[in-house]
Amino acid sequence: MTGKISQVFFSVISILLAVAAVAGEPAEGSALSQMIEAERNFAKASVTKGRNAAFVDNLADDCLVYNKTWLTKGRQFFRDQKPAPVVLKWEPEFADISAGGDFGVTTGPWEIQEYRPGTQPLLKGYFLTVWKKQADGAWKVILDNGAIMSVPEKNEHKVSFPEGADKPRKDFKAADAQTASAELKKTDLQFLEAWKKEPVPDTYLSYLATDCRIMRPGALPATTVESVDKMLAEEDMLATWICAGSGVAPSGDLGFTYGLFTRQSEEKYAEGSYVRIWKKQADGTWKILIEMVSFD
Repeated sequence: MTGKISQVFFSVISILLAVAAVAGEPAEGSALSQMIEAERNFAKASVTKGRNAAFVDNLADDCLVYNKTWLTKGRQFFRDQKPAPVVLKWEPEFADISAGGDFGVTTGPWEIQEYRPGTQPLLKGYFLTVWKKQADGAWKVILDNGAIMSVPEKNEHKVSFPEGADKPRKDFKAADAQTASAELKKTDLQFLEAWKKEPVPDTYLSYLATDCRIMRPGALPATTVESVDKMLAEEDMLATWICAGSGVAPSGDLGFTYGLFTRQSEEKYAEGSYVRIWKKQADGTWKILIEMVSFD
C-alpha cells in the first residue's frame, strides 16, 4: 500500500465531510446548547474570576487534567496553583453530544496573554474537554487537555456540530458503563496493533469518523480530507501509545480514551499524551471523532 487515499475513497469522504457538520447556534434549550453555554460561561469566568477559580468551579470532583507530570486530580491541582498575572481565554469551535444528552465534548482555540489590555498572546493552542451532566443537572468537566498549536489568524468563533446533534434522541438504550468502557479501551488497543502492523495513513483512516478532527502540536487542526491525509503522511511511523483509561456516555455512543503517546524515531523522539474522542457508528463500530496529541 502507498498510504494514499484512492481517488474514489477521497471523493466519497470529501462529500461526507462537507455535510457532516453544520455551523451556527444549536436549537435553543437543547442539551447541546446547554453544554456549549456551560463552556462559554466557564471561559467567561476564567477572565472575570481568574483561571484557577474558574477551573475549581467547573471541574467535577473526579476530573482529570494533564500537567507536566501526567494526569492529576483537576480541582486540587488548580486549588494549589498560585495566581499568575495572565489571562486564559478560549472559545468552543466544535461540539458533539451523546444520544442521552448528558455527556459531550467541546474543542476550540485558547490563548494566554498578560493581564494588561492590548497585549499580544504569549501562547496559543487548542483545548479538548469532556463534559458530563451531574445529578443536580449542572454540566461539569470530567477530562481536560490542551496543546500548543497553530490557530487561524481570523477566527469568527462560530461553533459547528454534527447535523441533528441538537435534536432530542430516543433511539438508544442505556449501556453498561464498565462493559462499554472496556470495549472502547480494547478498540484503542486494536488500533495500536493495526498501526504497528501497517503504519500508513490508510490504517489510521480506517479508524476515523467522517467528521474527524486530528490535532498535533504546532499545526492547525486537520479537519478536511486533504489536511488529515497530509498530517498522517507526516506521522512518525514508529509512534506508539499506551492507553491509561477510558470512559463512555451512559447511552453508550460517545466515549474517550487517554494515555501516553511516544514518537520513537531518534530525530523526532518525544513523549507526551493523547486523548481520543470516539463515536459509535450506525454499524456498531467505534470511530475516532477527535484526536489530540500533546508533547511535554
